[in-house]
Amino acid sequence: MRRTDREITDVAAKLDIIEDAHIINLGVLDFPAPYVVPSNYGYEFTDNQLHLYIHGAAKGKRRGLIAANPAVSFSIIADSSLDTPAEGAPLSHYSYFYRSVLGTGNATLVSDLPEKEHALRLLLKHENGHDVPGEISQQDLAHVGVIRIDVDQFTGKQHSAK
Repeated sequence: MRRTDREITDVAAKLDIIEDAHIINLGVLDFPAPYVVPSNYGYEFTDNQLHLYIHGAAKGKRRGLIAANPAVSFSIIADSSLDTPAEGAPLSHYSYFYRSVLGTGNATLVSDLPEKEHALRLLLKHENGHDVPGEISQQDLAHVGVIRIDVDQFTGKQHSAK
C-alpha cells in the first residue's frame, strides 16, 4: 500500500467497516475485463476467518464465471463524503473521505439448504441490525442463489478529517 499513513491494520477496525457498509463490489474474472457486480451482503468472522455471503439469482453470468474460476476480489466502502475546501481555495484542495476494505478470496456456489438459510439470516441481520424472526421456506431456499466468499486476505484504508 503506497499510503501507509492511511492503512488500517487492526482487524477489529476493518470489521467495523464491513459492519457499517452495506454494498460490496464483487470482481469476478472474465474476458476481456473483470466483471464487477455490486450487491448487499452478510458476513461472519470466526476462528480468524472472514466469510462473506451474497445472494442473488440462482442462474446468471456471475454464477457461471465463478463456476469456471472461483478466484474473486472485492471492495467495501463506508462513510464516504466529499471534503469541500473553503471558498476560493484551489481546486486541488478538494479531497474525499472514506473507510474501505479490499480483499481477495475463493467463492463457492452454495447448494446446501441449511447453509443458504444461515447466509440469508446473516445478510438480513447485517441489513436490519438485528436477527429477523420468521421462516424461510425450503422452496424459497431452493430457488435463491447464495455465494460464499472465503476471504484469503483483506486490507483496510481510510482517509478521514484531521
